[in-house]
Amino acid sequence: MSAFLGPIHYWLYNKISLQQAIVDKLYTLGKEYSLTLEDDCNNLYGTFANKPLEEMIDHGNIHGWLQDRVSQVEYKYAYSVTKLIAKSPEALKEIKNILFEAGKEIGSSIDNNTASMADIYKLITDNLLDGMPCDHANSVIEQKDQEIIWKRNICVHKNYWDEVSGDINIYYALRDAWLEGFVAASSLTYNRLDPITYSISKGE
Repeated sequence: MSAFLGPIHYWLYNKISLQQAIVDKLYTLGKEYSLTLEDDCNNLYGTFANKPLEEMIDHGNIHGWLQDRVSQVEYKYAYSVTKLIAKSPEALKEIKNILFEAGKEIGSSIDNNTASMADIYKLITDNLLDGMPCDHANSVIEQKDQEIIWKRNICVHKNYWDEVSGDINIYYALRDAWLEGFVAASSLTYNRLDPITYSISKGE
């Protein structure tokens, strides 16, 4: 990455912030289960200062600083979900609803009359955190007027879940919930075609 702040850095930081907003909702849910998730995460992984990027970032190590923030929020997400489910398996339904609503909020901005499948896919990648841009975690394998299909090239999340004794399958179930929410406010259809391949299409 460049030694100077550019659009890609703000783009990535926005995705980090969006995932932190989901983590904040998990903290709130945790209180209903007598869990101190926020304190635990801050003690384990550090605090998240929600300030303009240029006020916080290490301008001498932009890439490293952003990588650290990606790891921080990934750990907090994996830890919070894992602790909630360990406390009460029934919490998974509530967590899925948080992800569904987060996806729905983003997807509600889609105008099916003007949005191309490329536009729709970009909206997904602009909002879901998948490591650093250089990881190339996902790639489009087929794009048509009414459908886009993409695959996961690598999993950039598993190490975080393994380190908190979590289940990476839960991560992908929650990702499905986000994508289901994403299409809920439109005439789009989401499908996971196999464990690493996904599609969104227009119409039923």
